[in-house]
Parts: sequence; structure tokens; C-alpha cells
Amino acid sequence: MKEITARLWENKMYGTTFAKGQYRKAIYNGTLEIFDPYAKYLVDFEEVETWFHYPKSSIHVEMASRLNNIPTNEDGVLMSWIYRYENGVKSAIEGYAALDMNYSRITIQIDDTAHGINEYWELPVRGCIARIPGKPTPALIATTQSELNPLQKPSTKGVFSGGYKQALANLQKHAIQ
Repeated sequence: MKEITARLWENKMYGTTFAKGQYRKAIYNGTLEIFDPYAKYLVDFEEVETWFHYPKSSIHVEMASRLNNIPTNEDGVLMSWIYRYENGVKSAIEGYAALDMNYSRITIQIDDTAHGINEYWELPVRGCIARIPGKPTPALIATTQSELNPLQKPSTKGVFSGGYKQALANLQKHAIQ
């Protein structure tokens, strides 16, 4: 399994408009970084129905069409399509991320053939404390690395457990092939 770090920030623009009748719907924005080979990805976590009904790329439309059941919103569960970020350009890839706030975990599936990455992760999510005033600090972090920067090192109280959500089960079965 490749090492990955997910950093999520609260979207301060959530709920504001960017055009007539168009609202920003991402509750969290974030980055996913893989270190060998290095690749950076962007995520925007939205409610499940918004994520499913409004994909912004043809790759994601095709992935959503493979689902047998239309997913519905679940309290505390947010979903995101994944975009590779390279040289200032966002490119859609086959992949999704799910943030389950009920069980404090993130599920990530990345199928990026251009970088030779076809991986699945399920990681515990921890909150971050801004210890240096003025320094941007993510609200949440998840990583496979055994040691984080001591300023952000979360306490580890064991592995989170809980039932899988229907949307995640459908994605793993049908959308990612």
C-alpha cells in the first residue's frame, strides 16, 4: 500500500453563490498526496446526492452511471470525486473519496493509470489544532504515515469501526472496475 496523506479544510465559501442560482456545495475542500511516485489530488466533499447528481467531468458521469442504485444522503457522510492536480491543471481521474464523520474515517479509491496508482485506503480521520497563529492548518487529517509532524500529531485511540454505508458498497461493487 502506498503512503498517502489527506488534508481537509472547511470550505469558508460554502453556501455562497458563484452565479445566479448556483451555490457552492462543498463542505470540505482538501488535498490527497501520495509520495512514491509523487502525485497530488484535489477533493471537494459534498452531500451524497449532490455528489451523485452533479458530476463535473465525463469520467465521473460514466462512473456514476455504473451504479445500480441511486445513493441518498446520509447524516455525516460526504462524498467527493477526485481530480489530479499537476502543474496548476486539474484533471479528472477514476476515483472517489468518502468522508464518514459518524465513524471518523475516510475511504479513498484512486485509479490513476497515468501515474500507475490503483489503490484503496480506509483511514481514521483526526482533527487538527492550529498551534501557530496565522499559519493555515487543515481541519482534518488522515495518513498512512506512522509519524506526523509533532505540531499536528493526533492521538491514536485505536481503529475506528462501524458499518459500511450503502453508497460506498455500491461504488466498490459497480463504479470502480
